Amino acid sequence: MPEQRRFVTQSPENSETPLDQVRGWVTPNPLFFVRNHFEVPQIDAAKWRLRIEGCVEHAISWSLDELMALPERTVFATVECAGNGRSFLEQRAPGVQWGAGAIGHAEWTGVPVKVLLERAKLKPETIEILFEGADRGTEPDHPEPMPFARSLPLEKALHPDTLLAYRMNGELLEPIHGAPLRLFVPGWYGVASVKWLSRIAAIDQPFMGYFQTTKYTMKRPTPTGTETVIVGPMAVKSEIIRPKQGDTVGLGANRVVGLAWAGEEAIAEVAVSTDGGQTWTKVNLIGPQAPYSWTLWEYIWEVASPGRYSLLARATSTGGRVQPRTYDSLNLGYMIDFSRPLEVEIKRDTRSRAQSGDYDALLWDMNAYAEENRRAPLDLDVQFGGSGI
Repeated sequence: MPEQRRFVTQSPENSETPLDQVRGWVTPNPLFFVRNHFEVPQIDAAKWRLRIEGCVEHAISWSLDELMALPERTVFATVECAGNGRSFLEQRAPGVQWGAGAIGHAEWTGVPVKVLLERAKLKPETIEILFEGADRGTEPDHPEPMPFARSLPLEKALHPDTLLAYRMNGELLEPIHGAPLRLFVPGWYGVASVKWLSRIAAIDQPFMGYFQTTKYTMKRPTPTGTETVIVGPMAVKSEIIRPKQGDTVGLGANRVVGLAWAGEEAIAEVAVSTDGGQTWTKVNLIGPQAPYSWTLWEYIWEVASPGRYSLLARATSTGGRVQPRTYDSLNLGYMIDFSRPLEVEIKRDTRSRAQSGDYDALLWDMNAYAEENRRAPLDLDVQFGGSGI
């Protein structure tokens, strides 16, 4: 039976990418993680139209064929759920209890939002662009039905890479991924990329919708207390794929491999510590290092003495952002970005002879890590010495 996404919740579907089935830089569409707040709406693509209205000179309605006839743009990008890794937090946070699989990398193709807004001619008072999906539902603290909706600051909405996407990895979107059309905001957490788009509105006031005020917000300290910040750009982050927690490895050359990403920026470097963060060594980056995209890394760790070791990975973006050592509780269960310690034991009677650039072994390492993660229960509060991913 072919591998499928790993379900976290069934209705609505929230499912993780089974990383053991990912064989390259991009994640295959059927295996790409799914984040839904409401049930998938039933949409007839032949009758569907996208409305553009609000603070515009010309309200416009577009069919899918009309949109696909416009010049298109393609962007490769990693997208991560803002709550990815929530089930590993030491103190349980509300929300879907994701493992580490609420992330994927794909090729996204569509029309820049900017193209349609320019044709509609924004009025000068516009400050945000609102995107509304066709999916509707309720939340425990919001019993009235509502659509899923989010807004973007005008600057981000007009960025040429912000797309109205209709293809994913060269294929037309499937309903579960937002067909016939979805917003795609590269470098931002997945909540920004509204699926099943039905309406775009230019607005002259900050949007105060449920998924931008009650949910998907964080706190930030100020001189007078704290302020609320809307979840937006992705953090810089790295993950050790292998060895895994509790592994026993040998003296000699051991391969440490992982992934790193930095949202709107590319990864500039990754460093690994094998002594719990006292000292750090830069590692080799493998494959593309591009804005929006994850990159693979490896480190050949020469070990001369047996014992227990604590490994950490720390990524730095091209803009100078550095992955933190601890989780910020003011993130309120979102943006789980800190370096997670990983404990391994070196045995005296075992020898390791890893070599740099062994890409078959790298792939095996990725798959072995993913398989272990796939088998782990999602609803446990897993503790790692006072911090977790």
